Amino acid sequence: MLSLGGLTSAVLTVVPAQPAAAAAAFDIPPNDFVSASSVTISGSKDAGSTLVIRRDGSVVCTVGDAAAETFTCSGISVPNGVVEFTGDETLADDSVEPMTPLALRVLAAPTIDGAGSTMTTTGRFSGTAEAGADIELSSTGPAGSAAHSCPPALGSGFWSCVVDLPSGSYQVRARQSLASLGPESSAFSGAVTANIDRTPPPRPTITSPSPGTTTLSTVTARGGGERDALLQVFVNGGLACETTVTSSGSWACPLQWPRPGTWNVQALQRDTAGNFSAASARVEVRYERPAAPAPPPPNPAEPDAEPSPDTSPTLPAPAPSLPGPPDAPPAPDPVTSNWGTATGFGGSLPTAAEVIDRGGWLLAPLAGLAYLLLLALPLRWFATHVRPRPLAARLRFTGRNRLGEVEEPPTRTLSPVLVAAATLGGAAIIAALSGGIDAEVRYVRLMAAIGLGLMLLNIVGVLLPARIAGRVARVRVGVRLLPGILLAALVLALGSRFGELQPPLLVGVLIAAAAVLGSSRRARAGVAVAQTSGVAALALLGWAAHDLLTPSTGFWMSLWSETAAAMALGGLGSLLMLLLPIGPLPGRILYAASRPAWAAVALVSASLVGAIFASGPAFPVVALLLLTAAFGAVLVAVTVWVRWVAPVLR
Repeated sequence: MLSLGGLTSAVLTVVPAQPAAAAAAFDIPPNDFVSASSVTISGSKDAGSTLVIRRDGSVVCTVGDAAAETFTCSGISVPNGVVEFTGDETLADDSVEPMTPLALRVLAAPTIDGAGSTMTTTGRFSGTAEAGADIELSSTGPAGSAAHSCPPALGSGFWSCVVDLPSGSYQVRARQSLASLGPESSAFSGAVTANIDRTPPPRPTITSPSPGTTTLSTVTARGGGERDALLQVFVNGGLACETTVTSSGSWACPLQWPRPGTWNVQALQRDTAGNFSAASARVEVRYERPAAPAPPPPNPAEPDAEPSPDTSPTLPAPAPSLPGPPDAPPAPDPVTSNWGTATGFGGSLPTAAEVIDRGGWLLAPLAGLAYLLLLALPLRWFATHVRPRPLAARLRFTGRNRLGEVEEPPTRTLSPVLVAAATLGGAAIIAALSGGIDAEVRYVRLMAAIGLGLMLLNIVGVLLPARIAGRVARVRVGVRLLPGILLAALVLALGSRFGELQPPLLVGVLIAAAAVLGSSRRARAGVAVAQTSGVAALALLGWAAHDLLTPSTGFWMSLWSETAAAMALGGLGSLLMLLLPIGPLPGRILYAASRPAWAAVALVSASLVGAIFASGPAFPVVALLLLTAAFGAVLVAVTVWVRWVAPVLR
């Protein structure tokens, strides 16, 4: 008879022990939405168990810590769509229990071309997304923050969207939504910094070939445009070649003529944002195929064949003399026949509208402050404390009537007309060098136009206003020729030429006027103001006239256009020179009369000149600013040494 304990032992032996139920589970709700390309899986499990988690049959995470009762698997990559995770829990008795599957809806952010960088565009953006997904852009910039709905992505995943935003710098992101996955949207993509530019570039210029040119061969078209723009050249409306405008604002493109005839050449450019310019002015070119060389006449001394011994050579009868065609007129020589062809001088001078469109007025205050702090005041400080050695006797332009002295006779004199003509001619040649000259007659016209413009600057801009101011103040006015300015003009012209500055830096005023010694401070200041105002007014008049006369064709129109350009470029550069508070210049007289007034006039003048030149197609503002700062630093260092350091060392 079995006891109760034996019966219990027998039952336990027959009935096997049941394993513990699996407690592992995912914490994420089923059918949850994930708006990224990776996910973190977490949950709970039994103590003493391990886990293996799979996605689409592939192991993505293994939890081997048997003592832990929770688990976390980070950074699991997931594709867009419905993604299912499964898991197996191995219990302490080595039994394996499956976890309840977890399905997630995944839609990561789309890509946007240029993310993480800076791009220039008219407002068009593109990228890749899920096929058929709806795209939304978010922009933050000068116009505030805004959302923009875009067309759905194509079947290939490509999407493109054009947003209507004003010009400026924006941060743009993209996100997507897919109706088949639910109403949620993905996270936003990384931002792209977009410089939106809706301003069309100015129309390009063609400086070669010149209008009316006749050529016997292919040519290379040349001209100016907006830096880094795509430039296309058309011949009679057909695309002939294309190139990229260089960083200096110039371009060159070889042309092939389809056949002899007269052809119209035009250029068109598209800036880096995608804006198209208007077409350039038409340039008419005549192409003539060169005549084939005539065959050499037969040599009667060398017969075609040796005569046989028994026969005599038969000489051909002379051909009858027929009148030949009249001689064709020779093709015009471009060296001596292009009096009316434009040279391109002043073509890079921006108009008032271009100064506004290109943002030159934004740099105007910086240019004015740089002129005052880095150039004018260091020069004044240098001239005050660093005494140069006495100069040798100098040539006088006006004899006894020189600045600041009336009674002392000059040591040497030359004919005023001779000196003035030589100086003016040298200045005209130097100014022409700033844009390059060739051995063609049109450059003779150019130098004549520049000489005329500089003469007007000196006579009408300086001499006439100073004389009028002297009559009003009832004081004598002395005029001094400044031939030393030619050296500064040469340096600036060569720097503009080899540095490819557009527009070039020119100095055209070669004289300075002042009330003679003994005049009141008010009279001297009046004469100084008169001549600086005259130069400024004449320079601005030339600037406006050049805009009206461009483009120009023919001898006279080109002459007046180049004269106006010389007045504008030479006057604007000379205005800054005249306002320097050193030597016999009017700026020195204004500085002595009233420093605040001088500073105000110099600041306004330098700001105006800086706005115009900074708006040119290739004017290195930063490089010139650094060069001016270095020059000012040298002046300050020398002054400090002479004024304070050297006396201590002695």
